[in-house]
Amino acid sequence: MGAMSAEAVEARKAYQREYRIRNRDKINSRRKNWRAENRDRVRQYNREYWEGRKGIRASWEDYGITPERLHELTGIVRSEKYDSMVLSAARKADESAAGHIIMSVKENVSYETLEARQAAGKIERIALGRSDFYGVRRLFFHYIDIALSEIQAGKSEEVNNG
Repeated sequence: MGAMSAEAVEARKAYQREYRIRNRDKINSRRKNWRAENRDRVRQYNREYWEGRKGIRASWEDYGITPERLHELTGIVRSEKYDSMVLSAARKADESAAGHIIMSVKENVSYETLEARQAAGKIERIALGRSDFYGVRRLFFHYIDIALSEIQAGKSEEVNNG
């Protein structure tokens, strides 16, 4: 049994759209009743969903990064002095969007500009939506901040021991 043709897929989608329009009240009623009968499952799903997203929805304040520190970190990323650390932090933040994150920071390019480049065929598709992309970008800066703090702590220990 092979895959459906494009025409068959479109016909099925059109039928499903029409069905949902004709039966909207019945569908909404069933969904509402199911949610009412399964409140614990709905709560569990919501809790798991938001727990999984809290890491990428954290604010600059949550990470303890001030605008001044962000400016410093951006300068460090653009300086290419710590390229291996930058790549490592980007991959740690999100493996699939690492290249886009680095490009965004180094070239001071917005998500929308990256999308335009993707639409023009200049770069590959961004694996995240806008909000998630910027959340992962904040997480990237958090990892850079931690790595630099560890490097500076190591240097101060060398000075104290030396």
